[in-house]
Amino acid sequence: MLDRMELLRPHQIRHPEVVTEGMNRLAQALVCLTDPLTRAAYDRHLGIAPAPFEVIDDEPIERVSGPAPRPAARQQNLPYEVIETDEPPYEVLPDSTDDRAAAEPVILVSSVVSSARPRRQQKPAKLKRRTVYRRLAALRRACRAWEGLRPVFGTPGEPLATPVAVFEFLQAITDARAAFPGASFVLGPAPQPGGLVLVLVRVASVLGTVRGLLPSQRKAVAHDWHRGYTLLQHELAALRNLARRPSRGRNCMAQLGRLLLAVPELVLVLLAALLLLRTVVLRHH
Repeated sequence: MLDRMELLRPHQIRHPEVVTEGMNRLAQALVCLTDPLTRAAYDRHLGIAPAPFEVIDDEPIERVSGPAPRPAARQQNLPYEVIETDEPPYEVLPDSTDDRAAAEPVILVSSVVSSARPRRQQKPAKLKRRTVYRRLAALRRACRAWEGLRPVFGTPGEPLATPVAVFEFLQAITDARAAFPGASFVLGPAPQPGGLVLVLVRVASVLGTVRGLLPSQRKAVAHDWHRGYTLLQHELAALRNLARRPSRGRNCMAQLGRLLLAVPELVLVLLAALLLLRTVVLRHH
């Protein structure tokens, strides 16, 4: 029975209801086979004759040879010798008044999440344009994966009661595990915004962990999810503005084009200057 349970256990995440029903049936069969009375009733139902019981005589008790016990041990029928001592069995210590011995205060998850400071981000102005586009694509993918976690992590009261909800949640976890490493320049560990969500996404048995969360812990995770979502949207808007900003070379060329359109005579001046420069070079040669 235990081997059959181990065969079903890897499929519990994909098919929770069917595997749970199978595990319950195997547990009932294990109890039936290990209990003598239940096993006898089961054998009678199948028409199997009960096995005869073998009667075994009790082994004689061996007496321990040793010195005669003292009167106190003889009165209590103790197999060992009682030695009386004047020393107390334990030492009584006075209560400590040191403030350092006081219990440490309990830090709530919600207080850690609410007091978390956002991480200092890299200035977008120092990024190359290719890096900006690469980060923008990775951040869009991370935002879509973060949105997929909203039904469970963004909603404290989601019970995950139906197989469809469990399947969608596991699919969102798979997408998040593939997308979040690319957004490591924004998302960080707790107490940074989104740190609790990152920890839950990396847990191997995330389904059982989420189902075992307390109501206060669910609220803390939902609050952390919204803080992480706000951080992702803010960074996404900053990268979009940086991608739309023209580069210095393109800006100079655009200004020169606008100047030539406004003053066409400058083209003739430039051509005359080029011809004069060519004539001077030819004379020197």
